[in-house]
Amino acid sequence: MNRISLLIVLLCHCFWVIHSSAFATESKKVVRFAINTPGSAPYLYFDTKTQDYQGVLVDFFTGLETHSMYVATYMDSSRARNEQLLLDGQADVFLSSPVWLDHPKSFLFSDPIMLHASYIYSTRNFDGPFVPQEHPNASVCTRYGFIYPVLQAHFDKANDGLVRVDSSSQTTMATMLSKNRCEFTIMSEQNALSIMFDDTFCRSTFYQSPNIISAVDLVIVVRPGLEELQQTINIEMKRFIESGEREKSIERHSGRYHFPKQECSTQK
Repeated sequence: MNRISLLIVLLCHCFWVIHSSAFATESKKVVRFAINTPGSAPYLYFDTKTQDYQGVLVDFFTGLETHSMYVATYMDSSRARNEQLLLDGQADVFLSSPVWLDHPKSFLFSDPIMLHASYIYSTRNFDGPFVPQEHPNASVCTRYGFIYPVLQAHFDKANDGLVRVDSSSQTTMATMLSKNRCEFTIMSEQNALSIMFDDTFCRSTFYQSPNIISAVDLVIVVRPGLEELQQTINIEMKRFIESGEREKSIERHSGRYHFPKQECSTQK
């Protein structure tokens, strides 16, 4: 083969590689994921070091992209806007639980990705299970726009109920708790593990209530009409869980910590 023939073969090969790569990218269907900005670890959160989103959901959608025709993009939103964004066709999915939605019958749901178990946290040790009635007028740090079904009746009481103190994020909730601006906070265990063991709270001691306050399954809420996406997500969900990748992802984004969380000088 002479030089000209060899050059033609190489050029054709390069064109085929570039064309194939472009076709593969174009053939991917974009899934627009609406995020409760700034997110919350370990589920989905903005990493200031990498300047992009990280978390269990990112790991899941990375696998989905590898094993299917879908690729995820992330858009800032809020819990209050997510449902309407899907109904308006401006977003495709978000993470939630059916019990938290205003219009649960309007959407499709994936199989559960993980359990959202919430506890009460304090800077003082618990003598026993947390019982709301035993703490009249106690202040509880909460996240703005979030619904806490188990505590709502106590927040609504005019007298001797619980006092809700809203914050913009779980990190702010933990900060306010550490500064005694509220007596308690409510948070999922995974959120608490990710946040309260950060170096930011090196001088703080946090205790977890011995009882679970509420437990719900977290699912990926899917825009109506995207049944194919729902089915593909469920297939990837089964693989993600059974392969052990989910547990590794949770550990990577939450750490191997246990409550009570003590000051860093005594933390092992």
